[in-house]
Amino acid sequence: MGTGSDPKRGDSVTMQAPLPVELQGQIGQRLREAYIELINEPVPDRFVTLLQRLKQREEESKEESRDEK
Repeated sequence: MGTGSDPKRGDSVTMQAPLPVELQGQIGQRLREAYIELINEPVPDRFVTLLQRLKQREEESKEESRDEK
């Protein structure tokens, strides 16, 4: 990214001072906490069912291609 405006794009980019290190650390910690919560949630049953069906179709497809050889 550059500074100023790009006449080809028609937008402008403004420069902002970086966030204080302490604030960056707090944001990072909160993001990590949110991510940990998210990855620890169980996978919804409908997704598990869809993944099982996909795996079954892939296995059937592999068997069919072996039978054709």
